[in-house]
Parts: sequence; C-alpha cells; structure tokens
Amino acid sequence: MTDDRVAPEAGQFDQRYRVDPHRVDDPGARKRSRFVAQQQRELQAEFAPRPANIAFFEDLLENPPTGDAPRVGYFCSMIPVELVHALGARAVRLGCGNPALVQPGEEVLSGEICPLAKASFAAFLDEESLANSCDLLVVPTSCDAKRKLGEVLADYKPTFMLNLPPEQDARRYGRFSAGEISRLAGFLTGHLGKRLSTRRLLEAIDLGRERSAFVRRLQALRAEKPAALSVRDFFVVIQSSFTGADLAPWLAEAKKVLDEVERFEVSRRRLRPRLVLTGAPILWPNFKPLNLIEESGADVVADTLCSGAQSCFDPVVIDERGRKALMRALAQRYVFASPCPCFISQATRLSRVLDLVGELGADGVVSYGLRLCQLFDMEAYRLSRIMRARRIPFLNLRTDYSLEDTEQLRVRLEAFLETVGEMP
Repeated sequence: MTDDRVAPEAGQFDQRYRVDPHRVDDPGARKRSRFVAQQQRELQAEFAPRPANIAFFEDLLENPPTGDAPRVGYFCSMIPVELVHALGARAVRLGCGNPALVQPGEEVLSGEICPLAKASFAAFLDEESLANSCDLLVVPTSCDAKRKLGEVLADYKPTFMLNLPPEQDARRYGRFSAGEISRLAGFLTGHLGKRLSTRRLLEAIDLGRERSAFVRRLQALRAEKPAALSVRDFFVVIQSSFTGADLAPWLAEAKKVLDEVERFEVSRRRLRPRLVLTGAPILWPNFKPLNLIEESGADVVADTLCSGAQSCFDPVVIDERGRKALMRALAQRYVFASPCPCFISQATRLSRVLDLVGELGADGVVSYGLRLCQLFDMEAYRLSRIMRARRIPFLNLRTDYSLEDTEQLRVRLEAFLETVGEMP
C-alpha cells in the first residue's frame, strides 16, 4: 500500500492576517445552556409513548463520547464523514441549536448573522466546550455565513473549507467535487498522520449504509403509524449519531427502537393532520418548531431537513471499489443528492417534498424558516407557489432561536391546521 499521507494544505487562509482566538470564561452561559437542554428533555419526557432506551440517545447529546480518538468537527450534512471514520477519528457535527449561546456569539460576531452561526461560534469561546475539544474542523461553502465562519474558526483550529459547485450537474461538476473530497482526504490524513485505507473506507461506507437503511425503515414505519414514535424522539435518535458516537453500538441501540416501533399496535384510526416538514436545520435542543407542531395536534410524517431523516436518508452507492471511484461515489451522495438550497436550482428539494407528499398521503407542508437565513427565505417564494398550484396546504413558519414568538407561532400553526383538508 502506498503512503497517501500528505503535508497539511496551507493555501486556504492567509496566515499573515491570523489573529489570536477570542476566549470567554462564562460559567453563566454554560449553566444556561445546560438548563435549556434539560428543559427540552423534560418537555419530551411528558410525551408518550417513548422508546425504552431513549435515555441512551439523550445522554449522547448531552455528554458526547470521550476517549483517545481524535475529533473532527464538521458543519452541515454535506461532509463525507466516512473519511473521518475510516481514519479512526470521531466525526462531531458542530451546528449549535442552543438558544443560550446566541447572545454570547452576538457579542463577538456583531451584525445581521443567522442565530445558528452565532450560537455555533459561541461554543468556541468556551475552552471547555465540545467544539474546542475537536482537533480539526471541516466547513462546506454552503452559505455566506459558513464561508466566513470557516475563516474565523481557522484562528481556533486547523480548518478545511470544502468548496461546493454552484449547480448539481454531475456531468459538469462531478470531477471538481470528487477532487474536493480527495483534497479533504489529504487534509485529514496530513493532520491526523494516518493512511486512508481503501478497506477501512469501504467498512465506514458500509456502516453509513446501515444507518441509512435504519433511517429509511424507521421513517416508513412512522409514516404508517406516527403515534409509535414522536418526531422529536426521532430527531433525538438521529442527531445523537452526530456526536462522535461509534456507529456500531449506536446502531445496536437504534435497532431496539425500530423493534419497538414495529411491534407498536395502532388502537384506533389517527385523525391528526399528516405533515411534511422542510426548511432550515432544527438542532438539539432548539426543537421549538417540532414542539409546536406536535402540541398543536399534527404529526410530521417525513422531512427534508439536513438535521433530520434527510441527513442520513441517502446511502453511498458504490459501482467500483477503486479509490477514485469511491471519491466519486461520496461526491454523488453528499453533493449531488443534497436538497440544500445553496445550489442555483432548488429542483432537488422541490421534487423531494412533492414525492413525500404523494407517497405518504400528507395533508400539508410546513417550511421552517430561520430568520437571517437568506437561502431558505428566497426559496420560500417558489416553494409556496408550487405547493399552492398543486392544492397542497402550505405554511412558512419563520422564526429564530428565542421563545418570545412561541404563542404567535402557535396561533398561526393552529389556524393553518384548521384549513388542512379543506382544499379539494
């Protein structure tokens, strides 16, 4: 086997303008963050039925795994984590959903920036945080906030920016995207000092495919009998696998959830509206939109969120087992199958939403818009018109991380649910 370790790339950020990382020792922010997570955990504890082993997944979210293995922090769902796993490192998704960290982030990153970016950055201000325990960072150029956040975070940790093509045209940009993933592999091997074994990469891909199969099966069962598992617990199960958890034991626990849902017996016909959820990421513990939907008497039977089922839904499809072919397969799965609105056309997401509505007999579509996220704001224009042209009830639920607008959103959501079923 040839040694494919390379010297770490130094061309993305000009080191002449590097500044010292900003740090803040704020015990109050840590306490508030834990309180917010505990509140959400207690809120979900009131909802029944719940998986018998749900505490396993909640504990992973609140106390991510530790150990000697290096951690690679990443943002968004377009990073091929199989590369990280194949190199014996833990892949930790760092997009932060904790409302308590928005203000600390805003005090350093001033201006009109989305709350997800502010909260995610704020995690790096605390030297005791999970984010600061990461050895390397990988950030895709999926929006302006992420693009510039990567430059800021390069002051804290070695950071790789994964460049994305402007269009999801594999014939035109397939070679470019596979090359970017190969470049990422070089960054990881160079910094971690390890070889990327094709055998280990294939094993990591197989584990990822097993997770995809689990998510597909569980979503199908939830669509058939949504009372068996709330969407909030579904998201807890999925997002707990983003914490650097070893996938093999995670899958063993996840299959217990699947077994429970399969055995669940429906006692009577469920009359709650069936919704497809699309839009911006919803990250633990900011489950405000999910809380509102379920408390208002509706079921989310499917989603296209990069933090929900869609994040793990598509498996890596292998047609050849050579190194270059595997890079192409990863690009196809993570770039060209993504419903992210960062690409010129939103056809991928529109098609996915319409397919889910038709396949699952959904009664309506709710789009979650995160304030100051221009991508989803702009996409809501076409999405709303396409849905209404097809007589599909549609609601654009636009909010931020705060709880101040909760009751206003509840009124809007309940009014929308009253109209569901009225369209011919």
